[in-house]
Amino acid sequence: MTFPVPQPDSLAWRKIGDIEMGWMRDHIDPTELEGQLAFHEGGDAETPQLMEMRLNPDTLIAPHSHDDSEIVFVVEGSIHWGDQALAAGGSLYIAADTPYTYRTGPQGARHLNIRSRADHSFRPAKV
Repeated sequence: MTFPVPQPDSLAWRKIGDIEMGWMRDHIDPTELEGQLAFHEGGDAETPQLMEMRLNPDTLIAPHSHDDSEIVFVVEGSIHWGDQALAAGGSLYIAADTPYTYRTGPQGARHLNIRSRADHSFRPAKV
């Protein structure tokens, strides 16, 4: 059996602002549009999804929720919400349908989003 092993230099990095997102663009902070994302694993209805994001300093992820639960693992930098912060090596579990928002720290952040299946849902929220 062979295993797909995507190499970091072969990932299809995209500037978030260049991605077609229709109505969602009106609910995303302009600072997030400057970041980049790539899928290590795109997932499908039955297989996991692994997305990596590279976000600039002080990027705001506007309040929203998703249909599926996710784990956020910070690889570099930090993310902050309320009076809490998560530094590199830390992880956060966000249950499905739970509104959340965060801002990256002064060095920005690189983090992984892990979901049990492909989920591209996005529901704007007020937190």
